[in-house]
Amino acid sequence: MHSTPSLDSRVLTFAGAGLLALAAIFGWQELELQGVLIAVVGSAAAALFSLQRLEGVLRWLSPALLVVAGLASALSWLAFKLPLLLLGVALPVIGAAWIATRLRRTDSPVPSGAAKELPLRLPEFLTWQTLGLGLVMLTGGAYFHLLTLHVDDLGRRLVLTIVWTVIGLGALLLARKLEDTAPRDAGFVVLACAVAKATLYDTTHLFGGLRVAVLVAVGALLLVGARVLDRMRAAQELP
Repeated sequence: MHSTPSLDSRVLTFAGAGLLALAAIFGWQELELQGVLIAVVGSAAAALFSLQRLEGVLRWLSPALLVVAGLASALSWLAFKLPLLLLGVALPVIGAAWIATRLRRTDSPVPSGAAKELPLRLPEFLTWQTLGLGLVMLTGGAYFHLLTLHVDDLGRRLVLTIVWTVIGLGALLLARKLEDTAPRDAGFVVLACAVAKATLYDTTHLFGGLRVAVLVAVGALLLVGARVLDRMRAAQELP
């Protein structure tokens, strides 16, 4: 049973939020940040909002805000390629990880099935999609800025595809372990991104052995993942 926040807690919360808002105002003036970076401010607000209790409308609103903020920052990064915008992607990912942990502790996961169950699964679904797509965008953006900056190395282009494949398989394995459908859904979205990159981008931008290597690596990882999932399922079905 949750207790009502104390007066001390409320005072600290409002004072801290006020100082952060004031810092944002002065930072905007002093640093002369571009208007597009408002997406980062929105992500920070959504991440702070995710710290609230997941009760009533907040159970739905917190994950939804993280999705919107993360997508806004990701689209802004795609348009302007500003490294600071990746912070706007990272903050919703952190908030989503925090919410996913709390949802796991407080509620039993709702199994997939009839469409009428979707509203019950929506908070977890949005949270894990924020995690999955956020990690795809975050790793892709970080790769673009840190690994390929002023370096023309074709071999490095397959690394990101493999990283996405590993992230997607990790989500599927976690879903099997937790017997939860939300991580599985996110994992398949990440794997779809990895397969799309391997077939649509890597096959046209890589040549020779590298093109073969990325297809072999992703295909082998998927097959190994399928075997591991089958073994985990068989172990769970044992009496």
